[in-house]
Amino acid sequence: MRLPVRRIAGVVAVPLFLAAATACGGGGDGKKAPDALSGDELRAVLLAQQELLQGWELTGGGAAVGDDEIAEADRAACQPVMDLVSGRSADIAPTGQADAGLLGPDGLGGAAHMGVNQYRDGEAAQLLDAARAALPTCAGFGVVQAGGDSVAPAATAVGESPWLGDGTLFFRLTMTTDAGELSIPYTVVRKGSALVLTSTLNDPGAGADPVPEALLRAQVDKLAKAQLAKTGPKPQ
Repeated sequence: MRLPVRRIAGVVAVPLFLAAATACGGGGDGKKAPDALSGDELRAVLLAQQELLQGWELTGGGAAVGDDEIAEADRAACQPVMDLVSGRSADIAPTGQADAGLLGPDGLGGAAHMGVNQYRDGEAAQLLDAARAALPTCAGFGVVQAGGDSVAPAATAVGESPWLGDGTLFFRLTMTTDAGELSIPYTVVRKGSALVLTSTLNDPGAGADPVPEALLRAQVDKLAKAQLAKTGPKPQ
């Protein structure tokens, strides 16, 4: 799965509550990963209501996003950041995805999105590593708007990441819109050939809190258990 893109106040952004719950085909000729999960398995891997933290609730998934809806940076050097936001690049697409919207206690801190994207062997690491390498040079750039005739000013700030999975990245994307400033925290965890992607969106000018580490850890652990069932334990 990847983080689908939606329009908010005329700006391309990632929705936390409109995520895709359907599998989508990927591009490229990479081989299938040994721990790859099917669409049904990905949906089973998503945390169920009874597995959420107290006060949190599921708000459903959304529609899959097509290749033409990859968020576009106005500088090539920053495109890997928007590729990770979109969950795909021009050369890499998930072979399957499952997403859910989440609301915390009283809806405070914004509406959250959590999903799991399955990729071909090595491609999840490529997406994450490319974004990690690009972020230091992308403190300020622009996000190209629909039609390509305008650019929304954007900025990123990398924060401390929790120690989860095989690699974790946390950053905050801030975008200036006609309605005000959007601040969107993203936490992405790679586990094997899959990515767990989370983000939170609130009204312009309002704060947005990252998905809690305990909730993210529960999702990564459930994914790891499903992957282990596919591959078996590693030889000692």
